[in-house]
Amino acid sequence: MSKNRASKTAAGQGLRWFFFRPPRRHGEVDHDREVSFLELFYDLVYVVIIGQAAHHLATHVSWTGLRDFVVVFGLIWLAWFNGTFWHEVHGREDGRSRTNIFIQMGLIALLAVYTSHATDTDGAAFATVYIVLFAWYTYQWWVVHRIDDPVYRGITSRYLAGMLASIAAMAISIAVPEGARVVIWAGIVAAWALGGFAAVAVTNVTGFRESLTSSMVERFGLFTIVVLGEVVIGVVQGLGEVEDRTALTVTVAMLGLAVGMGLWWNYFDALGRRVPSENGVRLATWTYIHLPLTTSIAAAGAAMVS
Repeated sequence: MSKNRASKTAAGQGLRWFFFRPPRRHGEVDHDREVSFLELFYDLVYVVIIGQAAHHLATHVSWTGLRDFVVVFGLIWLAWFNGTFWHEVHGREDGRSRTNIFIQMGLIALLAVYTSHATDTDGAAFATVYIVLFAWYTYQWWVVHRIDDPVYRGITSRYLAGMLASIAAMAISIAVPEGARVVIWAGIVAAWALGGFAAVAVTNVTGFRESLTSSMVERFGLFTIVVLGEVVIGVVQGLGEVEDRTALTVTVAMLGLAVGMGLWWNYFDALGRRVPSENGVRLATWTYIHLPLTTSIAAAGAAMVS
């Protein structure tokens, strides 16, 4: 009986440790960490939501359609960056981190349902789901803030304030007309991009430089491959919708595919697979150049369809 009781106690402690172990604090950097299958699975849900955003652009080829796409893609990128960066810096190979990722995936999948019409009929629903997603991210960052080294708490406090401000702005956007809603969303994206760039470039924010390891660089590369996939999808869909496929249309499609290959070639030769310099401006540029870069690639994929 005592052996059975001890065994059950050990099993219970093991489960509690697996699911309730605190996340890594700032400074607990795992430089030997490799990208896990969990993270690869996580990135798959972004294939879906980016595809929905690209579909809207492909069917609304205009300056307004492009503006809407840039704003919505920016919100998607911010969601990806928050989830990816948190897991890179604070995640573990345990049940807690898996649960965090799976909850995010569920919310992002739901967000994808409303993405194609986010700037018109489904704007309020998109904003509502985005609020829930950012609230979950905020909870994750708050958990870290509670247990963090005091030297990092000022940084995490400002980050949490930014998250809460974003949630508040999103909540306001629900109650305004479609045009004003897109403007508010654009403001959120711009504030994060410019604020993040300035924080890294000017203040050399403590904790960020140390956390940008080779595995994080690989995550940026994998996300770039996800958006490059939109080019392939765009070529196939565009060619598939042509009723009379001549040698000319096939040649044009292959040239479009060659554009995607060229983008891959240049990215991984010039930017990907390299841990960036710890110099503030260079590090900020390397990180945030991925937002306009991946936006442009995804837009190119949508253009292949139309």
